[in-house]
Amino acid sequence: MTNNIVNNYKKAISNDYSIVIITHTPLIKEDFNTIAGIKVDRINTLSNKSIINNVKSTLSESSIDLLNKRLPHFYEIHLEVFPTTTELKKIRATLLNNKNIKRIEIFSKNHNQIYLLLLMINDIIITLFGLILIFVVIILSKQVTIWFLAHNQRIMIFQLHGASILYSAAPVIKHAVYGAFLSFIISGSLFVFVSYNLHMLLPVELDEILNTKIFVELEVLKLFLLSFGISIVTIFGVLFRYKIKNA
Repeated sequence: MTNNIVNNYKKAISNDYSIVIITHTPLIKEDFNTIAGIKVDRINTLSNKSIINNVKSTLSESSIDLLNKRLPHFYEIHLEVFPTTTELKKIRATLLNNKNIKRIEIFSKNHNQIYLLLLMINDIIITLFGLILIFVVIILSKQVTIWFLAHNQRIMIFQLHGASILYSAAPVIKHAVYGAFLSFIISGSLFVFVSYNLHMLLPVELDEILNTKIFVELEVLKLFLLSFGISIVTIFGVLFRYKIKNA
């Protein structure tokens, strides 16, 4: 969800800046599909008619024709995403390496700090999620092992009669599935509540930043797959270890 918020904010601010370049000769737009590794969304040609109109009353026709030929060419470049300050420096350096470009002007609003803060929060959440996931798998595998020990006698009796390890460990698997379903219900309910009540939990000033559509059904489906996926992987891991140990 945080990744969606970052991406939506990036799109929302993508038009709050412009890069204006002045060239000696007409620009070949096809040569600028990317700049410093960032894709170019569009390049607009800026008309120089206003400059000529301001001075044409004091110039002769021949002078105006000469001015048309001598005036540089103006272009406005828009990128697909909002560039950070570091990326803007790379863009400027890349454009300055082009001998046809005479001058570069960059106009932007101060979104950089908010954007970098959102990126940092997103990275922190992903890191914490990974650590929590590892911790959950370890704890769950310990719990499944305890369940195996509790039902060890029953499992051994069933296996002596030729039952498969899956059939023998059916009570343990049921415990794990019930636990996964319970965790899904709790986490899913909390997620749905938070999704529909963000305005109660966050300041009003963040509405513009967090103004993103949350696909609740898709996120709940992800929670469902994650809950049961962790349980199934952990159960089969413990089953495999148990089978090797008692082979």
